[in-house]
Amino acid sequence: MKKTHTEIFLGLVAAGMKMRYGSEPSRQSHLKVLWEKKHIMDAGFVDYYIMAFWIFRHSKQDINYWARGAMPSSIVCYCLGLTEVDPIKYGLHSVRFVNEEPPKFQFDIEASHFDEFMTGAEEVLQANAKDYDIPAIRECLFKDVKPYEYLSKKQERLLPDNLDDELARYALYFPQTMDLFETYIQNPKSDLLIYQEQILDILREVFHVSGIKANHIRLSIQRGEAEQVEVYRQELFEAPDLSDEEKEKAWQRLTSNPRAFLKAHALSRVLAGYKYEIK
Repeated sequence: MKKTHTEIFLGLVAAGMKMRYGSEPSRQSHLKVLWEKKHIMDAGFVDYYIMAFWIFRHSKQDINYWARGAMPSSIVCYCLGLTEVDPIKYGLHSVRFVNEEPPKFQFDIEASHFDEFMTGAEEVLQANAKDYDIPAIRECLFKDVKPYEYLSKKQERLLPDNLDDELARYALYFPQTMDLFETYIQNPKSDLLIYQEQILDILREVFHVSGIKANHIRLSIQRGEAEQVEVYRQELFEAPDLSDEEKEKAWQRLTSNPRAFLKAHALSRVLAGYKYEIK
């Protein structure tokens, strides 16, 4: 009997889970992959992940690629071999990639083989045209796939002990956060809010907000939606198990850096420098 798309998806993820984490994965990784699978299936995005897997599996032997953006946040993407960043190891949040929106697959492709990659990808899509909504999948998969020169030369450098410092410097070294960069340089141990993931941590650990809602609050803060942010503030301050002082302290840190960087993307860019020769 022909397998359904959901059965194919679940089988691919299960095989990838075993490959990445062994036959006895940790409870944390198990719960994370369960959460992602449920949201992907409920949102009707299974086909996107299947086709992404087949396309990159088709080209993996000969063409270098590297995921960026929020993709490293997803344990499903990690299990499918779409990223090489372990979201469990680095404390990344699933909701930054897996949510109500269609997945935004962002890839750098080895420039010298980019045309070859695109040709092969189209072959995979056309071979599955009868069973999948190819126009929608094509739009989703190739909206942000770009050729990059740095992927031509692989290297394997050991990660430094100060990787956290390197990530923070990368995330803060922008004109809009240069004041925070200077503060960090003067005191790397300061309690700065650097990453979007820290906003999600505060909402989850202090205010006990669910992942999806936490992401909505983060978006409102970062978009500067003052009225909506105030609505969320009033809701959060109704928490009965915190004092007014604790609530205010957490809120001030939560909103202290609306331009907080995506740690998943910082990781992808910094780690790429240890996998490839970047000039």
